[in-house]
Amino acid sequence: MNDDQASASVAQVFGQLLMLPFAAFVYGIEVLIKTMQSIQQVSNQGMEVMAGSRPQFTGLPEARAAPMVPAQQEPQVHFNSNDAIGKTETTHQKEEQLLSTDGNSANGLDKDLHDDMLKLVRYKVLFVRREYEVAFPEKEDLVPDNMDGAAFTAWKIAEFIQDVEKKLVRAPQKWVDKKYPREMKAGDFLDTIPHEDKKYLRVYYEVLERYPREKFKYEEQQIKVLEDIRDKL
Repeated sequence: MNDDQASASVAQVFGQLLMLPFAAFVYGIEVLIKTMQSIQQVSNQGMEVMAGSRPQFTGLPEARAAPMVPAQQEPQVHFNSNDAIGKTETTHQKEEQLLSTDGNSANGLDKDLHDDMLKLVRYKVLFVRREYEVAFPEKEDLVPDNMDGAAFTAWKIAEFIQDVEKKLVRAPQKWVDKKYPREMKAGDFLDTIPHEDKKYLRVYYEVLERYPREKFKYEEQQIKVLEDIRDKL
């Protein structure tokens, strides 16, 4: 038994001696890997320092100054003759839009003529040539047709020109004073408007009320026609 135990101890010691080189080799590999990892970490930190992405490795974070707020500059006003002309043209265009009648509601007024109802319309003819601006007397009319503002304007301007040619429109006092379109006296009737100045005529209108139209009485009309034929026979 003593011999067997001695043999086992010798074999165990011999086995441990054989494992020592392998264990040393493994340990050396682990140390090498850790060393390489440390070198890699130091290298990365050095690159970050050179690139400036990390100004400090330790300690408190770098204090940054508050951003500078640029002082507000006072607006500078530059006068440009072209801008003045452009603004004047824009003003004229706005005036034209207000004076023209395209069916849109201006200043909250009812200017919609697009329906088949009977419409009571109040209107006046305007003359907008500079220094000769005149608003002729206001009138009212019933409009049964479905039309737009442009058609209504053309209709009333044509009607106004016919009234002028028939001497039904009195000359405004302003035109009498300026002797336009010819020399006249107070109370005289206009007989013409220069053709080149007819482009300054405008129509201002407003729909006051709407009424449903009576239906056509076809049967009564047919009976009336038959009665007329019978009477003639």
